[in-house]
Amino acid sequence: MRVTDDSPTLDVLERLSAATDRVTFESLLRQLGLPEGVLRGRLRKLVDRGWVVAEPDDSYAIGVVALRPGSAYLLADRTVRLAAPLLTQLRDRLDEAVRLVRLDPPGIVCIASREPAQDTAGSAVGRRMPAYASASGKAILAELPRERVVALLDLGFEAHTSESVADRATLFEELAETRARGWAYERGQFQPGVGCVAAAVPGTTDAISVGVPLARLTDDHAVEIAANLVRTTEELGEALRR
Repeated sequence: MRVTDDSPTLDVLERLSAATDRVTFESLLRQLGLPEGVLRGRLRKLVDRGWVVAEPDDSYAIGVVALRPGSAYLLADRTVRLAAPLLTQLRDRLDEAVRLVRLDPPGIVCIASREPAQDTAGSAVGRRMPAYASASGKAILAELPRERVVALLDLGFEAHTSESVADRATLFEELAETRARGWAYERGQFQPGVGCVAAAVPGTTDAISVGVPLARLTDDHAVEIAANLVRTTEELGEALRR
């Protein structure tokens, strides 16, 4: 029986799904280091099956079929189901963007979101972020053993914005403060002009965050948000234990 190595196909899908725009064939060739004929063949099969979209300029993007496994994952996820009404309630109370994120090494990924009325950016579900640069990531990292955090940082650690933490000693200080306080807080470390407050969901590697434009994110407002967040994450953690 012939055994086919699917690693190149998975590598192509992972690169395209992580990209924020179309990726040229030449760029994929450089990134993946595959023989040109092998890459062309894999792309052709993926395009034929709808997993990848080919553009006339020989660039490629993830296709609509890729939504199927992601949607199936979210539909089957118990945390997402139990969190749904809690996220809506939190969004309605605060009128700010609310996210449920999960550790997906080396970063985090948004698995559910609720947008406020004034938001025009749309859902953040599927968006990946560096754990060390986001409040939600720090809330999760603060609950992990130090050696596991070090292993994650070894996979990549650099300043994301001009406000990002750029050295490990400072990051571990922030994580210690997060543990002591019970919630994480960052201002412009992931996205310029936006701050975030987050709390980990007990017993999981998930967190719930609230993002707020810095123009209205005062320290007092952050404390108010945090109080609501901690209640919500504790309620979700209790529901998951039942």
